[in-house]
Parts: sequence; structure tokens; C-alpha cells
Amino acid sequence: MNDILKTEYSEAFDKERKARIATSFYKYGPARDNFGGGRVDAIATAERCIDAFKKDQNLEHLVDAANYLMFRFKYPMPGEYFKATDSNGSVGTVGTTINMEV
Repeated sequence: MNDILKTEYSEAFDKERKARIATSFYKYGPARDNFGGGRVDAIATAERCIDAFKKDQNLEHLVDAANYLMFRFKYPMPGEYFKATDSNGSVGTVGTTINMEV
């Protein structure tokens, strides 16, 4: 597992996410109130971050988008749930993965 994570995971990404979480706590208040209370639409805000990234290529927007998506996971809206899926339930990828080129 550790060998895979060396090339397939970014600790730096997590470090940047956590730093922004702490800053946002003081700037905007507790996530449990903002997202758990339905005050902020995490999905729409994450989409704004992705749109901003597409315009300026600033990777910070992707860090922010990931945080908003994490908040939605942590504070789901009524009726939302987590269920692990297999390949049949996956949305797939846009493009051809290396293992599919065979």
C-alpha cells in the first residue's frame, strides 16, 4: 500500500486542504453550521471553484473544491448516502486509461 501511495497520492494536497480548513473556520465559522445547517451549497461552490480553475489554472481552486466536496460528504443532505460500487456502478472516466489500451 505505501508503495502505491508514494506515486498515487498527494500529502501536499492534504496539507494545503487542512491549512485552508483552519483559516476558513475563523473566516466563515464552523463547517457543521455552514454545511450541516444547509447555509452553504457545497456542490455549487465546488463547481464554482472548478470553473475558476478552468479559467486561470490556479491549483488552489482544486484544493478549495476538494474541501467543499469533503464538507458535503461529512455533512450530507437528507436522503444522501455512501454506497461503495463496483465497475458496473462507476461513472467511468473521460479518456482512455492506460490499463484499457490493451
